[in-house]
Amino acid sequence: MIGAGNVAQRHARVLSGFADVEIIGVTDVVTPAAEALATTCGAPALPDAAALLSLQPDAVYVCVPPFAHGHAEEAVLASGAALFVEKPLAVDLAVPTRVAAEVARRGTLTAVGHHWRYLDVVRTAAQLLADRPVRLVNGVWWDKVPPVAWWIRSDRSGGPVVEQAAHVVDLARALVGPVTAVYAAGTGAPPPVPDADVDAATAATLIFAGGTVGTISSACVLGWKQRAGLEIVADGLAMYVGEDELVVRDESGQERRIPGDPDAARVAVDRAFVDAVRGIGDDIRVPYAEALETHRVTCAIAESVRTGQVVTLAPPASSVTAASELAPTASVATGGTAAVGAAVPGGAAGPASSVTAAGQVAPTASPAAPGGAAGIPAPRTEPTPAGRDGHGGTTAARPPGISRHRAT
Repeated sequence: MIGAGNVAQRHARVLSGFADVEIIGVTDVVTPAAEALATTCGAPALPDAAALLSLQPDAVYVCVPPFAHGHAEEAVLASGAALFVEKPLAVDLAVPTRVAAEVARRGTLTAVGHHWRYLDVVRTAAQLLADRPVRLVNGVWWDKVPPVAWWIRSDRSGGPVVEQAAHVVDLARALVGPVTAVYAAGTGAPPPVPDADVDAATAATLIFAGGTVGTISSACVLGWKQRAGLEIVADGLAMYVGEDELVVRDESGQERRIPGDPDAARVAVDRAFVDAVRGIGDDIRVPYAEALETHRVTCAIAESVRTGQVVTLAPPASSVTAASELAPTASVATGGTAAVGAAVPGGAAGPASSVTAAGQVAPTASPAAPGGAAGIPAPRTEPTPAGRDGHGGTTAARPPGISRHRAT
């Protein structure tokens, strides 16, 4: 694993629970953090990504802060391992555009940690919207400033919309469709935290390809997480969907509340990646190219705040599957072996020869549903300090039994 911060630790806990995964190494620029996570995983702490990749893992998790992306991903891609990247992809578009081109050139198996796509409540929301035109969306992320030094600096985090509200933007894209234009404004003043330069609040108007209009707002001036999710108004239907619940009201006038299970989604996103690495599954819902489309929207919001201008976005090269054709939630059953780890280098899947340059395992694209619903599939090298935002360090994992060198 490349990165040993909070998010890397979470992935390591999940991966360690899979019988078919072995974490074979961890690296982080903060040596004590790497050593602590490595000890927990029963793996060696390594000095850098090169040492990690020398173990020839089948897959690598890159869990580093936004400003640190780029070198780790490029090293993993060059190694030939499968690549899992934590969001956001970077602070701007330069690095992920370059990485995406290399992923496409090599045909590497990739996944990005947008685990909301694996929520059962999101799948249910998409099914309810499948035959109803969506007219309006309202996304919010109202929260506190995370206790990591780099988060309050726009050149290190990209700002709250890029780093934090990306989950809501991704959810809007998944349920409603591509975004074609944004206009945004920020407070021009930071939250009441020393040395902060990010906006305390941001509001954006979004235009979707299918004609839906919407807003996204972000605020980081509270001492708690108030709300994070998406309100949707479709013909005869209103809903709110977030990590913790889905609230629905239709023509009957009755309100239904369906609890969410974010922990299960965090397991499912890793299980889907492991299964794809092993060559036994095809439920990666956000490969790198798809995550880049969400990142384009959050970066467009940031650009509009800076310039005061409307920013238009080109439509993605291909649409993702319709919301009415959701894949079942990934199983967490174990069996066989697979190599996975935080910042696992490269992109090999299953047996060493099972993924070729043209053989990336990813959901098959299908036309977007009427109304624009898309993004749900059919049936964070230079490691950076850990613990500053939950991203950081390097961890590599390989499933027992796969023809790769094992760590000792």
